[in-house]
Amino acid sequence: MIQKGFLKNSFLGLCVVGLMSVVNPCAVPANEEMIPGHEKVMEPTKVLMNEIAKHIDNMLNGLLVGNFKYVGQEASEIVNKSYKINETFFPTDPKENTWFERAKIDPGDSKKVEKLKEEFNVYLKRIASSALEVQNAAKSYDERTTFKAFTNMVEKTCFDCHAEMRDKQIPVENR
Repeated sequence: MIQKGFLKNSFLGLCVVGLMSVVNPCAVPANEEMIPGHEKVMEPTKVLMNEIAKHIDNMLNGLLVGNFKYVGQEASEIVNKSYKINETFFPTDPKENTWFERAKIDPGDSKKVEKLKEEFNVYLKRIASSALEVQNAAKSYDERTTFKAFTNMVEKTCFDCHAEMRDKQIPVENR
């Protein structure tokens, strides 16, 4: 009987503590806040890549719960965001491009800049077409087909672009 009372009171105490933490969550002082990742990445690039990553994450979550309509919508958003890649990496005035600076690319070297832009266009088209493949696969309501299209998109576009553009262009210490 005493053990039941002890367990009951202990459980009640834990519930009260849990409720208190929901009502009054712990605050982290500003000087102890976690430093977000990619602190050396220029803001427009970070925002764009985070948006694309968010949609990829949403697609995976949609796949895991079997919400194919949601997967298709998120794939469509990736297509839309992919067209902003060239705007982000190749602004109108290349002299103001901090990505060039970090990658040690001379903005006055028009041949190199044009070659990079063409390479980016290849990846842009791959992102758009592979996201459209995911969208079409999602219409089939087949988990395996949709997941295969999803993993193909991540492997053949995201990983390939990062390996070629980020890893070869920007030294590790500048990332």
